[in-house]
Amino acid sequence: MQDIETGRAAPDAVGRARAWALPVAVPLALGAALGGLGGWLWWRWWGPAPSGQIYDTVAGPAWYPNPFDPGITADFKGTATFVVIGVGLALALGIAAGLWARNNAIPGLVGVLLASVLGAGLMTWIGQEQSPPDPQEQAAKVEIGTKLPGHLEIASHELDLPDSLADAVGDDDGIIPVTTPWLVWPVGALLGYLVVMLALATTAGATLPSDPRAQHRADPAESV
Repeated sequence: MQDIETGRAAPDAVGRARAWALPVAVPLALGAALGGLGGWLWWRWWGPAPSGQIYDTVAGPAWYPNPFDPGITADFKGTATFVVIGVGLALALGIAAGLWARNNAIPGLVGVLLASVLGAGLMTWIGQEQSPPDPQEQAAKVEIGTKLPGHLEIASHELDLPDSLADAVGDDDGIIPVTTPWLVWPVGALLGYLVVMLALATTAGATLPSDPRAQHRADPAESV
């Protein structure tokens, strides 16, 4: 609403906007910072990229690590390190957001959810930007036997869509990749936020007097 005489926003509307702005903006900024830090840590922990080369297979040119066992281990390590780092940073995000938005729980909840998505995206992007490109994408463009380094990535599984849904979204093969490790960010952030909110609520309840009116009652022994 606006003040009819001044045309300015009513004070209650300004207050509501402020009540939402900071509890959302601060976690977003923190999520961006932690996501960037996570991407750097992810690459530093995983790198250097394993070596490999292009092989001629029945399915066409394909990249495989060489030596194979250490390369496959590094492939699994990429997902594992993402999960470990992501959980730690997401918990820190949730705890910090809970302390900041302790008097604005709902806006803070929205802020921490958005921040966790931003953090997961930035961590993935910054980590993979430091990595060599995906060698499989170069397999058909280079000669068989060409040596290329591996690529930092997150494991995903394929989800088969029902035929009706695949037709509706225009997906010819009806298969979409699902990257479940990304969920560690929103789950970890929500867990940290919930723990802080419950702890603060318990502490606040313990400090309240059981019966405030008892403070104003006269002691019968004193009136004698």
